[in-house]
Amino acid sequence: MQTLQGFDAEEFVSQYWQKKPCVLRQALVDFESPVSPEELAGLACEEDVHCRLVIEKDGASPWQLRYGPFEDSDFLELPETHYSLLVSECEKWLPELGGLIDLFGFIPDWRIDDLMLSYAPEHGSVGPHVDEYDVFLLQALGSRRWQYTESRLENPQLVPNLDLAILSHFEPDQDIVLEPGDILYLPPGCAHHGIALERCMTYSIGFRAPDAVTTFESFALEIERLGANVPRYVDPDLELDRHKAEITDTEIERFRTLTVNLFEQSPELWRDAVGKMLSDSAVGQDDDGSDDNDQPIFVSDLQARDWIRHPETRLFYHLDEQNIQVYYNGRMHRLPHDPEILECLQQLCEQREWTSGLINRCIDIEPLEKLLLELASNSAILPIDE
Repeated sequence: MQTLQGFDAEEFVSQYWQKKPCVLRQALVDFESPVSPEELAGLACEEDVHCRLVIEKDGASPWQLRYGPFEDSDFLELPETHYSLLVSECEKWLPELGGLIDLFGFIPDWRIDDLMLSYAPEHGSVGPHVDEYDVFLLQALGSRRWQYTESRLENPQLVPNLDLAILSHFEPDQDIVLEPGDILYLPPGCAHHGIALERCMTYSIGFRAPDAVTTFESFALEIERLGANVPRYVDPDLELDRHKAEITDTEIERFRTLTVNLFEQSPELWRDAVGKMLSDSAVGQDDDGSDDNDQPIFVSDLQARDWIRHPETRLFYHLDEQNIQVYYNGRMHRLPHDPEILECLQQLCEQREWTSGLINRCIDIEPLEKLLLELASNSAILPIDE
């Protein structure tokens, strides 16, 4: 298993994580990109692959943005320099890249967003910009110059009338060059600009950070799902000294208090709201919400072969004294809190491919058997064909 050379997770978290940028020189010694530029271009021609072309010059307009999927002819028409191809969620389409994400296993799984691969010829760039997430930028092929700020850029000003969020004013604090195997970590809000010095590829491992609005929405959905007795507005001390068309400060405060009190519901409500939000994915969203498929899954089906997690399945869990709440793809399944069950569940969470040995060990434990049947019935796991 590959590891980051000379890397101390505790030191990194205490000094850099969400605090300031960090350069990891030769974190992966003798690293060679497992994906070629030509293979990346081929992937960008496939349906359902989220990909973009950014053309700084020689396009129909400066900083032209085009979305895929693309045709082979699209690449033949590109200028020789000053463009970038970006392909997101590559870990879903190229499972062999999963090991690169595992390098950052000291960060919780639910934080992982995706692995994006980018290719650029000389001078290729997407412009100076700011991201609102943590990112590790691994140089995979060729060299790239990075300029970046050491601290968060407040109130960034953007170039108007562009489809891209490019900074109109950029004053970097640092100017470095990354070679294959080098990694640059950037916390949220640090402005940065990467320019290809030659034909190069960069792997971006990004980490998600849901915002407050998304969290509130998930909480509200959980309240609605449970059909909870949601309190309504009351005003027993109705104000009389006011115009009938006025909304008073007192009334606004009542609404604020009403909402705050709702958020102070039991921890179980927050637990499921957060667990379902973090595990939410597109897997199984095309059905009617029921667990019934045209082809029911039986224990014998589980035993017949090895299984693999759907590339988009998110699988997490939460512990309390009595239960283990398993969250997958926006759903929840409850297991008893038992050491053997927890050990098996952790193996299921850690491994992408589930061997028949692991499957059969889980089947021998009735609660886990039910979990596996539910996962298979909802397409969260898929059989590996012989």
